[in-house]
Formats: sequence, structure tokens, C-alpha cells
Amino acid sequence: MFKIFYAKQDITLYEGAPSGNTGLDEILEIGKRISSTSGTTVKSRSVVQFDIDEVNSAIIKYNIPDNSYEASLQLYTSHAKNLPSSYTIVAKLLAQSWENGTGQLSSLTTNGASWLFVDSANQWISGSETQSISGSTLGIAGGAGGNYLFQTNVSGSELGLISSESFSYRTTDISMNVTDAISVWISGSDGSYIPNYGFLLQFADVDEQNSAKQGYIRFFSRETHTIYVPKLILYWDDFTFTTGSLQPIDADSFVVYTQVKPTYKTNEIVKIRIYGRDKFAKKSPLNLFPIETVKYLPATTFFTVVDAVTDEVIIPYNDIYSKVSCDSISNFINIDFSGFMPDRYYRLELKIQNGIQETYITDQIYFKVIR
Repeated sequence: MFKIFYAKQDITLYEGAPSGNTGLDEILEIGKRISSTSGTTVKSRSVVQFDIDEVNSAIIKYNIPDNSYEASLQLYTSHAKNLPSSYTIVAKLLAQSWENGTGQLSSLTTNGASWLFVDSANQWISGSETQSISGSTLGIAGGAGGNYLFQTNVSGSELGLISSESFSYRTTDISMNVTDAISVWISGSDGSYIPNYGFLLQFADVDEQNSAKQGYIRFFSRETHTIYVPKLILYWDDFTFTTGSLQPIDADSFVVYTQVKPTYKTNEIVKIRIYGRDKFAKKSPLNLFPIETVKYLPATTFFTVVDAVTDEVIIPYNDIYSKVSCDSISNFINIDFSGFMPDRYYRLELKIQNGIQETYITDQIYFKVIR
């Protein structure tokens, strides 16, 4: 199962505009570019924050055990230019609270966070504080351009303070596993608590410091008027498979139909029934009406949810988190619609694996999410 959360605030920190705030800009940027005034390379980093209390509430509501979920940070590309063939983007845990501000790249203000400041008066701190967790000392590094927590003297398990995603000749959209970071924010370690100030997104240090690597990526921010808002998706395994007296489908001759309604509200959590049956119904013993017996799809059946207009994948196929369950009535999936963009149409598709065979059910299974 899954639940979607959207960023509550985000900004870009531009080294080339060290005091300028972009809190209401529709674009986030990560990278390096040549300054038009100095001719030197200047960096850009993005800061994105989610409401961790919302995430924790979902974990409690669905009774998700510790270390049994996965969290994915997703940002969608608006534009990319002059990127190297390979690079890495990292997400560090910010060490200090910051103010979103009301600036835009075209009309910078100084009433929020920037390359030098966390708000209109205070600068990013650097190296002035430490925090002890599990026998390790967490220090603060960075300063201008955003600070972050780092580890020293690590013993035992990692705390997951830095997440990363590597890119090489592939799409620039970010889909980064940040499970360890979310877990640290929620549960801490040995009773210690790390406040959630958000992610600092940048090129990996080795790429930022490499003068041969330049280029930048622009992503849609939370202020965008599109569906491509930065989001965090929480996945967990709610798969059950109890077939009761149902019989399996004939993998060579079957059809699938569903109980999808035309519309769902954003506050609904629903169980969508998925039925399999023989493609050609058998005659009844009295030769009156054909028998259309419900049969179950294999345990290796998966689903995906796609935006019907853009074909953007909202929830991808996943071997663990998008499996289709089954009970004694039929197959089914559970969907929490609270994170879906309202007033849009979506499409449900299925993938059935049977040995080396893969069958895709791409019938017109549409639904609309409304307010």
C-alpha cells in the first residue's frame, strides 16, 4: 500500500544571489553554472521540507511496524542543461530551522532563507553545535549554502543521515530512497531526537568540487501550477493472499473486471475489488445460463496507477508494495486517496506474472478523484 505527502515548503539557495530568497518561486534548482557577472562557477542547492508528523500519523494509523516501510523522495524535472554524463545528487539532513520567505527568482526578497541566511537576520550556523546519538557525535557542517548533520565515530548500524541517487545517461527526475532519514526523524536513536528541518539537495561534494562538472537541473516546486509537486511516497506491504474456495484462472484464457467507481473523494480509503473469470463461460448443467465463476489471479499480480491525461506514473509497479491481494471473495487492492491531486482522472493497470510470461491488463479502468 502507499500514501502520498506533498512538500510543505521549499526554496532554492543561489550562491550567485547570496542574500536573495526564492520561497515562492515555481522552480527549484540543483547544480552549477557560470556567473554572468564574475565568470566563475556558482552553485545552486534546493531545500525541501515535509511534515514529518503527517508521516508518523500514517505509520500509527496503519500500524506499520518499524523498519518495514520504504520512503521515496520524488522531484520532477522542468529543465536541465549542460549536465555531465554521470553525477550524483545527495539529500542531507538540515541542521537548522529556516524561513520560507516570499521571494521569486525574478523578484528576490530578503525576508527568508538564502545562500547566506536562514531568515531575514540570522545566518546558517556552522560547526558550533553537536549532538550525541548511539555513542556517535553528530556535528554540523556547511554554513553558507545550507548546513547539515554529519557523523563521526560511527559504531554499529548507520543512522542514514545522507541519502543519494546516481545518474548516468538517464532521466533527471529524482526518485530517491530516503527511508533511513525518515526513520531517524520519526524514531531517533536511543531516545535521542533529531528535529526535521528538511532535506538539503545538492550535487555530491565530489561533483560540486569538480570544476570539470557543470550544468544544472530545474525541478518543479510546491508553487508550481502543475501536478509535478515535490512529494514523498510512503510504501508498506499490506499483501495478503487467502483464496478460500476460489479456483485459479486459466492463464491462457481469462478476462479481468473491477469494481472501480467513477469517482472517489480525497478523504476516502477504499478496497477495490478485482475479479478474474474464464474468457469463455461454460454452460450450466441445465444448459440455461452460462456459469461465470469468479477465479483468482496469481499471487504475482501487481498494479500501477497512472495520471490519465499525462501518463505520468503516480504509483509504479513494485514487486513488494504494489502486489494485488486476495481473499475468499476475489482479488483486491487498498488505496488511500488522500494524497491524490483532486479533480483529475487516473487509470488503473495490472501486470500478471506467470512463470516467464508477463500479461498486462491495460483496459480502460478510469476513475476521478474529487474534493
